[in-house]
Amino acid sequence: MSNPFVKILGSIVIVLLVYGCSGSIYKKMSVENPEKLLSMQDSLLLSRKNDQNILEALASSHNSVADKYMKQNEYLSAINHYENATKLDNSNTASKYGLLLAEGHALLKKGNKNGIWDAIEKYSKASKLYPGNGEPFYWIAIAYTKLGDKDFDLIFESYEKALSLELDNGLMVEAEKNYKHAKERKKKLDSFWR
Repeated sequence: MSNPFVKILGSIVIVLLVYGCSGSIYKKMSVENPEKLLSMQDSLLLSRKNDQNILEALASSHNSVADKYMKQNEYLSAINHYENATKLDNSNTASKYGLLLAEGHALLKKGNKNGIWDAIEKYSKASKLYPGNGEPFYWIAIAYTKLGDKDFDLIFESYEKALSLELDNGLMVEAEKNYKHAKERKKKLDSFWR
């Protein structure tokens, strides 16, 4: 005959192991299959809404899905996921940064003057979250160019700031190309008016 105390103790150990490891399981799932984890969000929040590991894993999943939408230029869908991530984990700087960029991109895409100024404000706020990242300044330069392509001091300053900071290789190449193009355009305009 087996000892009932050992059975109960064994069951408790199993429950503790499952509960303790579940956080890492959800974190792993947030990286490997974020959409699947998000499909379970309602039930996870219903049963374990105060579990910080679950909240962080769900926020990470929302960020991953939002990043995919950003790459597809689907800014409204990205905004939705970044907002959800921010609600789940308000301390997540990546969510806040992504949200500001997505909102800026959506405003820039609309193209109206007031929206472009609002986009510049969003990018400026994003730059404060990651001061070493040049991406917001690249987008500020793009926005100034879209406003009229004539305020070269602001355009140059923004590109120079972007290029002085960290940029991924693709964005670095684009920033250098656009900066060079803006300088050539200014040179042409200056020579035209002489």
